[in-house]
Amino acid sequence: MVFTNWSPNELLSFFMVLIRISTLIILLPIFGDKAVPGTIKIILSLTVSAVLFPILRENGSIHIADANEWSSTTGKLLMTLASELMVGLAIGFASQLVFHSIQAAGDFMSQFMGMSMASQYDPHTQSQTVVMGQLLNALAMLTFLSIDGHHMLFRAMVESFHLIPQGHFVMGEAFKNSLISMTGNTILFGVQLAAPMAACMMLVNIVYGIFGKALPQLNILTLSMASGVLVGGFVLMISYPSIQNGMVNVFQTYFDDLKQFMVVYGGK
Repeated sequence: MVFTNWSPNELLSFFMVLIRISTLIILLPIFGDKAVPGTIKIILSLTVSAVLFPILRENGSIHIADANEWSSTTGKLLMTLASELMVGLAIGFASQLVFHSIQAAGDFMSQFMGMSMASQYDPHTQSQTVVMGQLLNALAMLTFLSIDGHHMLFRAMVESFHLIPQGHFVMGEAFKNSLISMTGNTILFGVQLAAPMAACMMLVNIVYGIFGKALPQLNILTLSMASGVLVGGFVLMISYPSIQNGMVNVFQTYFDDLKQFMVVYGGK
């Protein structure tokens, strides 16, 4: 591939492909992690764009001749650029929803276990997060890689050019409903993930409430903090297989939802 031999339309089409892919890589799970250096993201974006561009041309996902239309005026060129950015932002945001719900489930668990004060700096989110949230997030990433989720992300990246043509900029009612549905499903999964811990901690609090009335001389606050961590750790240990299976199921469903989201976005 020699860039100097390309026509202006080919260079413009490649630039639009680079814009969409670089925006996606910045936002996609794992690849767009804040712990990944910016230089690596730039090199990965250029490499993926250079590899995919001839493939997209051959399978008809992009048409070089279309560049004549959307580059005829400065306004159309800027609108096409904005549409490619919006496609990358929309798909990238949708792809992060599952991981955000898992992070939220970990935060809920920490609150129930009384570990909300045990927070530390998380380079993934560049903020203070609780330990349970980081633990579940790390487990989610390992599970995601074990089912070849990174390969599915690249496949979705390629399919986005077929389902959402270059310069496509439509956000109708169906797009809003699809995004709301995906958000609701991921929030529901986060609540379901934290539900066993919430139920067990509620039982522990009820028991300590009874002890507090029956034996007022007991220091319930000190005992509850220690036992909360102990019981919570035990519940997490015995429910770990179910948590992992739930993550595998939600990831598999998530890719179907992501494809449907791109279909709705592309108006097909």
